[in-house]
Amino acid sequence: MTTRMMTSIFQEILSEINLEDSTISDSVKNCLPQINDLISKAVDLVISKGRIFYIGSGTSGRLGVMEAAEMPPTFGVESEKFIGLIAGGRKALTVAAEGAEDRGELAIDELNKYNFNKKDFLVGISASGTSDYVLSALRKAKKMKSKNILLSCNKPKVKISDLDIILKVGPEILAGSTRLKSGTITKIALNIITTSAMMLADHSYKGLMIDIKPTTKKLRARCINNLSIILKIEDSLAIKLLEKSKWNIRVAVIMRKLNVDYSKAKKLSKEF
Repeated sequence: MTTRMMTSIFQEILSEINLEDSTISDSVKNCLPQINDLISKAVDLVISKGRIFYIGSGTSGRLGVMEAAEMPPTFGVESEKFIGLIAGGRKALTVAAEGAEDRGELAIDELNKYNFNKKDFLVGISASGTSDYVLSALRKAKKMKSKNILLSCNKPKVKISDLDIILKVGPEILAGSTRLKSGTITKIALNIITTSAMMLADHSYKGLMIDIKPTTKKLRARCINNLSIILKIEDSLAIKLLEKSKWNIRVAVIMRKLNVDYSKAKKLSKEF
């Protein structure tokens, strides 16, 4: 095969993948009414003592685990609030756990380990809608009368969860490879659900994150930038306020606005 022929084939593949991906936006838009219905449920759980579980196998499981892992540093919530479970355990995040998706008992064991109860919210993620690992978890959630939803790209023959959200993307360019359009649209849906819920639960202010955990240089810089914007002050003053507030943006704002010390501002911050 000549270089010119290979280049032509590459261009054709890239164009086809790009064309397929361009259909995702409309697919998400069609599901927004359903997603909107569950946002309030998620908000209630975020505010209350409930937890949100994401459970899936393969790509779906990895996306759920990633979504859960990103919540604490972004929104300052406890790591126990959002829990991601994947068929085959943590090892399956990097190495495919063949056959694990067919073992529903593994999902039940995982949920039992976390003392899953009716105050919790289960988000089952299965592109095909046939993973026994996910379906078993959803059946358990329904039996316990806990809130539960299914995110899938394949409409099931019968209703599976309290709310089946079907993200229609059609056939993949590489048949059966759900890490492509199916994976992309699932990540988008998860972003919409969790981010909307956290924003409505007052974990942001005018489009800025205010409960950041400053565990890295990047996140500390974001704390400084966000506080500077909110209070309209110089970075140097923002740094001083953050040091006094133990790098808590919410507390720093209260200290500045109400002219109170850290202890008083910390107590007041729980009311905002």
